[in-house]
Amino acid sequence: MVLASLGLAPTASAASSSNDISLAFEFEIHKNDTVDVTMITKGEDAGSSSSCDADNIKDSFGDDVKVNAKSGDGGNSCTVKVTGMSIKDNPLAEITHDNKSKSFTFEMHASGFSSIDQVSVKVTFPGSVSKVSGDGKKSGSTATWENAQDET
Repeated sequence: MVLASLGLAPTASAASSSNDISLAFEFEIHKNDTVDVTMITKGEDAGSSSSCDADNIKDSFGDDVKVNAKSGDGGNSCTVKVTGMSIKDNPLAEITHDNKSKSFTFEMHASGFSSIDQVSVKVTFPGSVSKVSGDGKKSGSTATWENAQDET
């Protein structure tokens, strides 16, 4: 759902929803083919479950990354930060780097968003965004989708 140039060409998508849960994803793609990801989950007890435990989360991302998790809002939110992850090892989205054209492409699939009320996705590239899909918006090196659960 996103395309960017000068080092970028992204894509993202999502589905529909019906739970009092919101997700916010922030991806920061670096020139060295690494990505930092921040995921914020809001909903009843979102911060008090094992899904907000850095040790449990780290297993999904491998040994070479740093994972921090923090509960907030009285246990109703969880912020997870994953830093230093290879773009090839990112289980949340497909990020490719075309060395020839010096562009990155970002694509996030909608399959997991169907039961979520609100999903926002923000992607910051190491260059300016050239194209964004769907109802996404671009500004400089950042592409955003405020309602990614509605993207096709």
